[in-house]
Amino acid sequence: MKQRFYETKLFGVFALLFGLFGLLLLAHHIASYETILRPHMDDLIANKVITNDISGPTFLYFFTNQSNIFVDVYLLLYAFGLFGNRALYRFTHNETLRCAVTLNILVTGIIYCGVLLPFQSASFPMEKGIWFSNVVNIWAHMVVPFCFTAFWFFPLDQRPLKKVKTALLCLIYPLGYFAFSVVRGAFAHFYPYPFLNSRQLWETLFKDKPYDAVTGVLLLAAVIVALSGIFFGLACALCAVHNKICQRKGAESA
Repeated sequence: MKQRFYETKLFGVFALLFGLFGLLLLAHHIASYETILRPHMDDLIANKVITNDISGPTFLYFFTNQSNIFVDVYLLLYAFGLFGNRALYRFTHNETLRCAVTLNILVTGIIYCGVLLPFQSASFPMEKGIWFSNVVNIWAHMVVPFCFTAFWFFPLDQRPLKKVKTALLCLIYPLGYFAFSVVRGAFAHFYPYPFLNSRQLWETLFKDKPYDAVTGVLLLAAVIVALSGIFFGLACALCAVHNKICQRKGAESA
């Protein structure tokens, strides 16, 4: 049987380099915050390049960066699996795991390109010495989501996935992320995204009306339920794509 190209050691080298590059970009972004980004933060917020004042370590609280880390770590483990580590080979060939990683990075790409990008009025300015942040931005929000989602169209395990069960398992991380962000935000007064802050939701909808905590929490709950529904639907769609491809390949080999 002909070896699939994404099961070769050459592809393992590509996966290794891809994952390392992504982690290095994120590390650079965090480490360079105080010396490169911080002096221009007020201008960047005013020009809507970014939406809030953040510090280097808080970059890790953003869903974008966490979903990218998951991809990078997965690719590193996948590479070592191809290089001969049987335990990592079996671990990374678990299609439920890969579906979860794909789902999170797919949402990152969809939300950025479909929702956030139209509201960004500018990119990081080239003349201020922070042009490299444009590379990080495009890589994390566009290149990685596109490439890793494309990888999903090449099944590692030909067995079909159970849509509902797989989708529910894929919801564990997003729901945990929402819960952590809301609870931490209440104490640290930092929310990575405005839709996770009940007060900002209230101000968006009701403007100058006095904040009502109960209604605010209900609005927040409604947003989280809606987002969970989107995650669930996309996970089911990924399972359907996987099953269809496996079914077609099975028919071709019969």
